[in-house]
Amino acid sequence: MRYNRKFLLGLLILGLLLSACTQTPEQRVKDGTVLIIAADGSIGNGSGFFVQPDKIATNIHVVAGKRMIFAVGTKKVYNIEKVTGYNPERDLVVLKVSGKGKPLELGEGKKGDMISAVGYPGGGYKVTEGTVHWIRPSDKQLRLVTKGFPENRNSVTLPGNSGGPILNSEGKVIGIAVGGGKGFNFSYAIAASTLDELLKSPEEENLDDWQKRKPIRAYGYKVWGTKKLISENYNEAIKGFDKAIAEYQEYAEAYVGRGAAKTELGKSKTSLGDLEGARKLYQAAIEDYEEAINLIPDNATAYYHSGWTKRIRGSDGDYKAAIEDFNKVLEFNPDYASAFLERGNAKANLLNYEGAIEDYNEGIKRKQKDSWGYYHRGNSKRKIKDYDGAIDDYNKSIELKDDFVNAYLNRGVAKAEMSDHRGAIDDYTETIKRKSTDPNTYKYRGDSRKALGLDEDAKIDYAKAHYYWGIEASNSGDYQSAIEKFDEAIDLDPNYVEAYHYRGDVYRLRGQKEDFQQAIADYDKVVTLKPDYTEIHIIYNNRGFANVGLKNYDEAINDYTKATRSKSNYAEAHYNMGEAYRLQGQKDFQNAVENFEEAEKNYNTAIDLKPDFADAYHKRGLAIEALGQTDDAKLNFAMANYLGGDEAHKAKQYQKAIDNFNLCLREVPDFAKAYDARGKAKAELSKSKTDLGDLEGTRQLYQAAIEDYDVAIRLDPEEAEFYRNRGGTKFLRAAIRDHNGMIEDYQSAIQDFTMAIERKSDSVDTYNLRGKARCMLGYAKANQGNAKEARKQYNLALEDFKEAIKLDKKNAEYYKGLGLANAALGKAKAALSAFEKAKQLEPKSEK
Repeated sequence: MRYNRKFLLGLLILGLLLSACTQTPEQRVKDGTVLIIAADGSIGNGSGFFVQPDKIATNIHVVAGKRMIFAVGTKKVYNIEKVTGYNPERDLVVLKVSGKGKPLELGEGKKGDMISAVGYPGGGYKVTEGTVHWIRPSDKQLRLVTKGFPENRNSVTLPGNSGGPILNSEGKVIGIAVGGGKGFNFSYAIAASTLDELLKSPEEENLDDWQKRKPIRAYGYKVWGTKKLISENYNEAIKGFDKAIAEYQEYAEAYVGRGAAKTELGKSKTSLGDLEGARKLYQAAIEDYEEAINLIPDNATAYYHSGWTKRIRGSDGDYKAAIEDFNKVLEFNPDYASAFLERGNAKANLLNYEGAIEDYNEGIKRKQKDSWGYYHRGNSKRKIKDYDGAIDDYNKSIELKDDFVNAYLNRGVAKAEMSDHRGAIDDYTETIKRKSTDPNTYKYRGDSRKALGLDEDAKIDYAKAHYYWGIEASNSGDYQSAIEKFDEAIDLDPNYVEAYHYRGDVYRLRGQKEDFQQAIADYDKVVTLKPDYTEIHIIYNNRGFANVGLKNYDEAINDYTKATRSKSNYAEAHYNMGEAYRLQGQKDFQNAVENFEEAEKNYNTAIDLKPDFADAYHKRGLAIEALGQTDDAKLNFAMANYLGGDEAHKAKQYQKAIDNFNLCLREVPDFAKAYDARGKAKAELSKSKTDLGDLEGTRQLYQAAIEDYDVAIRLDPEEAEFYRNRGGTKFLRAAIRDHNGMIEDYQSAIQDFTMAIERKSDSVDTYNLRGKARCMLGYAKANQGNAKEARKQYNLALEDFKEAIKLDKKNAEYYKGLGLANAALGKAKAALSAFEKAKQLEPKSEK
């Protein structure tokens, strides 16, 4: 921590003279700062600090949606008793706690102040030095940059610092950490002066009642939307932000988040060629950013996102409007490197390359390790024929990022434009080493080879260019263009085996009778040209497909046989051979039984090689059904639907999974694992309904899931997993029930976890779940006034987490549980130690 050193030295000497027990300023700050442990279904942490002897300040997002919350000081654990004030616009809450702490002194921040961000990122105490870079006029929000800025552009605050104090060199709190600007190279802090009104509030409110307030629920929806945004599930993200805004219409961050999700969806639409759909989404995103700006007029983040969206939308008017937005960003934050770089991109889009270079210069000055900045400046220099300058920039890009394919490619283009074709060929070759599928690179290398008189080498490159253009067209479903490109590749290189292979595939996929014939001719050509072709098994398999399309089943079976001889473990070829026999059996009634039996044998082999081959189970069911084995056929249809449901579950398509499991159980009503799997899918679907506030739908699905587990357990009472899953669902349901229902569910979940452990004592995660359930039951009992029972549960939870750690010493989540249980028991030192260990194991995973 960085204070005025003379001031500290004077204090230290005075302290030594007066008393050996006097605290140093550093120790006073540490004692006044607390770790916030918040849990419900999960365990997270943040930071806070004492603002009065019995009150701590922290961020709303640290505690919103959580029931079991503790503040852990260096020597004591504090229970949360009441909420005494909060400010949704500033993400700030003041909590009344049991016991007394040492409040930190508040002060006023100034631009240029040297600061120390103090908190518990990951549960371990940490001090990070930095500077107040800018103060937003509208709300006095502090923008923080690191010590050594601009060379050092890491974030000042870290995950878990949220709610912690930001101190100036005098040791006064001038701000409260609220978050980092991912990709923005700075962090934010709420001005400490915001606390003044909150500390004057005479009202107190129970934590549970406060959690139900609309602005607080909005935080939960916003967090859910942000998680979906990060995981690239943009439609679900929008639903979450919609809910947040419906609860709290002044929530600027939710508008920005929703705008970002719409922008990303617009990009997806653009890549699929749906330009009108993309345009509508970009416009909707821009309207969201405008709403955020209406709420906070100097909202640099919203202006930045707005400018970025306008630029990628891509008309001249958009580029000009984007420049205006980036101008606003730079008005509010004149040192914002990314805004300079993006404004440079917008100017380059308008062909104002000199203006773009000026912006790139400013951006690079502030962000010297940004490879894209050099790359874009190089492109603009190349456009104004400053080839030496362009090549220098491409060199720097490559120096910063060795696998920067675009920089190698464009450096080659610059050299070619200077008539340095040998140098260009070297760069194109380096590009191909890193990205061997780009048709343009082959075309450019062909041009340079042709310029040097290397006509045969140029022809090979042009053939590859057409081949890869054909692949691109095929992948987009434009089969005619793909065939034309492959034709050109083969005209240039008549022995181009891969071109025959993929042209055959395109003909086969297009699927007309004459297409199948042409596909077979192409596959024949591959076999003739290169019998030892690496993918010869695929050629035989695909030729078999084409023969099936022509109903030449004997020829197809011959091809599949060759495929399986080339690759003995080729499950798909065995499956396809089974299909050929089955289809032939349907056609040739005289030899139907023999064909269906051969089909069954091949499906058997496919399933032996690939046990989760759902289609093979289904088709085997059809084959043996044709042989009159109705009951066995039902088992196969059931297994096919079970595996299809499992696949849908893994893809997070929970309703589809439930539909598959329904079909499975219709065929085999006593399939225990299918009931368990359907229960899990219902529980997952329930969680998404909970996140979006559909509590009635959630309750119904949780109950239906529990009923499925009940049936699974009745059918197979020794399977530990069924008890574990039932307990996990009850644990989740407890969070949305009233107090008595909560206690009932936690008690029942603990019983289920115990039953699971009795059947599988080394199930490490079950110990962790039981520990969490016991902690939450302890919390519920404590709220009931039953302190003795609560303490008993916390002690039992402690043993569960210890058992989990004994089985897996490298899982940070188990140490978080250990910290939670210790905090509940009032063991501050042990709690901090456990969270410190969690931080060491998983430094990037904390909230």
